[in-house]
Amino acid sequence: MDTVEHTDGKKYVVLTEGAASVLYENENQVFYNPVQRFNRDLSTLAIRAWSEEFMEKRSSKKKNNNKRKAKKRAAKDGAAEVETAEDKSTEAKTDATPATITDPTDSKEEKKPQPYLTILEALSATGLRAIRYALEIPNLKTVIANDFSAAAVSAIERNVKYNAAPAAQIVKPSHGDANMVMYSHKSTPFHCIDLDPYGTAAPFVDAAVQAIADDGLLLVTCTDLAVLAGQGYPEKCFSSYGGTTSKTEFCHEAALRLVLNLVATTAARYGKAIEPLMSLSIDFYVRLFIRIKHSPFQVKSLASNTMVAYTCTGCNSTSCQPLGRVVTDKEGTPTKHSFPRGPPVGPKCDNCGFVHHMAGPMWGGRIHNKSFISKVQALAKTADPETYKTLPRINSMLTVASEELDDAPFYFTPQKISSVVRCTCPTLTGLGSALLNAGYKVSPTHAAPGAIKTDAGWDIVYDVMREFIKEHPVTESNIKQGSPATKILERREPKIKIDFTEHPDANPPSRKIKITRYPHNPKNWGPLPRATGDKPKNKNKGKQIKTSAVVEKVAAEVGGAKREAGESVDADENIKRQRTGDS
Repeated sequence: MDTVEHTDGKKYVVLTEGAASVLYENENQVFYNPVQRFNRDLSTLAIRAWSEEFMEKRSSKKKNNNKRKAKKRAAKDGAAEVETAEDKSTEAKTDATPATITDPTDSKEEKKPQPYLTILEALSATGLRAIRYALEIPNLKTVIANDFSAAAVSAIERNVKYNAAPAAQIVKPSHGDANMVMYSHKSTPFHCIDLDPYGTAAPFVDAAVQAIADDGLLLVTCTDLAVLAGQGYPEKCFSSYGGTTSKTEFCHEAALRLVLNLVATTAARYGKAIEPLMSLSIDFYVRLFIRIKHSPFQVKSLASNTMVAYTCTGCNSTSCQPLGRVVTDKEGTPTKHSFPRGPPVGPKCDNCGFVHHMAGPMWGGRIHNKSFISKVQALAKTADPETYKTLPRINSMLTVASEELDDAPFYFTPQKISSVVRCTCPTLTGLGSALLNAGYKVSPTHAAPGAIKTDAGWDIVYDVMREFIKEHPVTESNIKQGSPATKILERREPKIKIDFTEHPDANPPSRKIKITRYPHNPKNWGPLPRATGDKPKNKNKGKQIKTSAVVEKVAAEVGGAKREAGESVDADENIKRQRTGDS
């Protein structure tokens, strides 16, 4: 652990992460959580993958525009008889390509593109993330590291100067309200905006979707999973995200879909559509990578990509109701939008007779772009392990995410449905094989170990369980009268032929390669206490809060320190939240 004395006379701990180093004083002054290194490593690789796609589209668009301009000029020159052949040649050379753009088709030697990408880290805290972006992502012109806290901005300025070029030229510290900064850039939008607040990102989404360029990348972190994936705050979830969470085991995927729905509905007001590139449930937060595109045509499909979910309170069977109906042609292009048909369930569950809970509205479309995930994985394979120390976990999570079914929202675990019918638990391979042999699709999910996603209906799933019970009988005394198992275990003829013979696709590729698909959480993982920006406050007068132990843990990067007992801070206060963006 290195310690340096700065020009201000104070001693700071030097924290190195990736290609950047920052000077850190204490956790009360400016927020920093080493457990979020995985977030920062993954975000850097994701922006690099997105920027390559963005540049390819940009280059292709310029080439096509130049070709069209050249054809128009050629036609115009042919009609103008007064111009000489020499004048035409000169005009074609000088006007075909703007002076600021080098068209590779006009020259044998391709020139490297000039840096032009702009990134806003709206809640920057220490500035570590912004500095990493500047040092690790090519073709960056500017990274604005903004924070509302004066102490955080001072830390950003200090850390930018401490790092080598080009950080000092690229990273621009900014002191201001995050929303006001974004609103002021509506006419000069950013290519990429990163929202990583303490708690919910909901208050910043409106400004972000207005301040982002066409085809830009929006990165969103929400750490309020007690609201998004918990069962105790449905009213808070609705007020923040416009939908209620699901009281089920797939609550973490529902959390992802609630945040996506918030971004989608907000963007739609401005004629913009979203494309989720990666939507990940990680530790104590969700992290989403969303492409924002100006497309009023795609906005028309928002209703059909929005749904509510009905979940049985007895057997956990779930049915989804889209809020719009769309008719498509053979190529999948929407041709007509109309009112939805429903509801998909009756007053009582067909499987067990219990009532339903509703969740949503939430995003009902795809949550990943498999091609984009593959590009991030390709970059991860060539990345320096010393710079990106969480590469094994990145590889494992993205491998499982790439295997998830696109057209099957939500998942379940064999343990849960076994507990419903009070039987022994079938293996993942056995249960998956039965569904695959019946012609349905099956996949794992990154959000929960030992879980299954399938396009089979819940009536099929319980058909499989009833067939399984024939060979693994339940103990009658374990079944209470009136419980969900009572009706589910009634003798019914299965709708399909059920075969438990092992299917070749029952074990996905991620189980066959040597990766830890679901790594254990790091020691002392979790959200750290909110930084105050000044001296720490303490309810217990006369007792001093000791921070040296926490600083030492942070410097050693062993994980987040345990939450200190102290004065609670209202998570809804906009300005206070901006002081502690998780950099």
